[in-house]
Amino acid sequence: MHLAERPCCHQVGAGARRVIRGRSAGREAGRIGAVSGTSPAFEPERLVGITLDDRYELVSHLATGGMGAVFRARHVHLRKDVAVKVLRSDLSSSPDIVERFRREAEIASALEHENIVHVTDFGRSADGHLFLVMELLAGESLFDRLRREGFLPPEETVQILWQVCAGLEAAHALGVVHRDLKPENVFLARTASGREVTKILDFGICKIADPPSGMATQAGMVVGTPEYLSPEQATGGAVDARADLYTVGLIAWRMLAGHHPFKAEDARGLLMMQATKPVPPLTEPRPDLAAWPALVATVARACAKDPAQRHPSAAALRDDLAAALGPAFVVPPGATPAPPPALSPAPVRSAVRPPPLDLSRFAARGVFGTPVAATPGGASAAAPPVPSGTLEAVEGTVTGIALALARVRAGCEAVIRRVVTSARAHPRPAALVAAVLAVALAAGAVAAWNRGRTADRVRALLAADRPVEARAAADAALRRRPGDAELLLLRARALHRAGAGLVALDAYETAQHIAPLDDAALAEIATDLARDQRLADRAARLLRDAGARAVSPAVAAAEDGSGEGRLRALTLLRDLGAEERVDRTKLYGSLLADTECELRRAAARRLAEIGDPAALPRLREAAAAMTTRRGLFGIPTRERACGAIDAEEAVQRIEALRVPATRPPGARPKQ
Repeated sequence: MHLAERPCCHQVGAGARRVIRGRSAGREAGRIGAVSGTSPAFEPERLVGITLDDRYELVSHLATGGMGAVFRARHVHLRKDVAVKVLRSDLSSSPDIVERFRREAEIASALEHENIVHVTDFGRSADGHLFLVMELLAGESLFDRLRREGFLPPEETVQILWQVCAGLEAAHALGVVHRDLKPENVFLARTASGREVTKILDFGICKIADPPSGMATQAGMVVGTPEYLSPEQATGGAVDARADLYTVGLIAWRMLAGHHPFKAEDARGLLMMQATKPVPPLTEPRPDLAAWPALVATVARACAKDPAQRHPSAAALRDDLAAALGPAFVVPPGATPAPPPALSPAPVRSAVRPPPLDLSRFAARGVFGTPVAATPGGASAAAPPVPSGTLEAVEGTVTGIALALARVRAGCEAVIRRVVTSARAHPRPAALVAAVLAVALAAGAVAAWNRGRTADRVRALLAADRPVEARAAADAALRRRPGDAELLLLRARALHRAGAGLVALDAYETAQHIAPLDDAALAEIATDLARDQRLADRAARLLRDAGARAVSPAVAAAEDGSGEGRLRALTLLRDLGAEERVDRTKLYGSLLADTECELRRAAARRLAEIGDPAALPRLREAAAAMTTRRGLFGIPTRERACGAIDAEEAVQRIEALRVPATRPPGARPKQ
């Protein structure tokens, strides 16, 4: 389902946005009412079909809020789908609001970050409609996910909030404070590749509903959603970036606990709680979260009433969230990792030294590998005189490089040959050239040696069934080499063996973007086909992306698995065009006796499509299956088992296909 940015003032339950004048105001005014007391009816449906500014055709209405409406639109020249937010006509008539909207549009368009919705255009149509153009997103809001799931596990919570903090960090660096973060303004967008990216919506746009007497929020003005206001906002005080961090803490509390920490009869009661009542510890509603003490402490610090006691920046909160999760945390694909920590150099193993490099065998070839010219007498042409110590220095340098390059020596011999021969033929400039090459070779050699050494260590930890330590070792190396395909794959394997679920599949997807997954990785992913629906769907998508190389692990999953895992593996083989690699009649037939009704029905329908008469005995058995059910007053009644009708229809279809094959000789088919 395609969704666009939610309207800035989308009303959801008690979370309706409010503007309350003064710290001791005796009444509450709706946000729009504070700007204009009465306004003509706004009917977004009437705008569908019009073209704004001869460029954006409004195709369908997506959502409506107090400020206006959001539409799915298409750029008439580029044929590209976008989301367009159109302000109400009465709001577009005020010069102050128009200027504020323009200024905020400029700010929003300047926030170029993966975790902030991208604003691409702003304008006013010929008939006076003020509009803002944004990227069109597919997915759901955090509000919708929480409404469906109740609460989220710590791993998923931190993944989402880590990205929220990354977006806030970019915004705060430009002096922009959101001031109205809430689950409705956090969008979980799904990319074309299936990757989930968190996007912050409505960045600064809702500031346009502040009183038009000034471009900045006035002192004593409460702006935001009561459930997620910071204490300084609730009291109308000065607001800085730390107000957003308090809101992130409240959102984290809601995601982990399954409900909001405060309950009140009205918005004013919520404001009083935000201003004065401490946020209770997460372990009160969720005692099991005591297993995550660092995460509980991080959320508690973010929810501190005093801004000075909160994290100093979004980056600090982001880092604490990641650290609180420990080995279960994985940097989202495409994100920029944090700077690497200081690492002490690895000890040098002096017990193993390669034999000295024989440089004499390189002397017979020239600078680019061409033979050195020979004299008519057959001897090599005499080299120019070599200054004392020059050649020895070059040879010593190159030999030293080779000693550090035991693992990559073969690949460097050609370069070493050129350096030595050049030194013999051109000794004076050779010293400088050799020094430069020596440094470059040494740097590459040490990097390759360290990379191989780290990968070997991670493999050893995995072989010793220590996936948590293996993941930590891979993480430390990836901070220095974030695009290393081998380390990314090993990291994903460590996460998978540690039971990280979706986080592990995210890591495998990241590795797959760099290089194809190996057979061991595909086999591990195939085991997830037997897990819960969400995990299995993600695993199936990764295996489909791998193409023909995923056939073997899918065959193993179909033959060795059972129940829903077997059905998913068979479906995957069908998608890959390789279903005939297994005895599908036998495997689908085994599902006819499964305890799950829907599996029996799906198996019967597929056997009917295959049409193999060998499936008839099992299908007839399934068609005749009966079950006992307690009826009125507990009286048992016999009825056909679930899936029996599907099995009977499959029998009839297969038998109908057999009729031409069983016609008596000489009989003619009916016309």
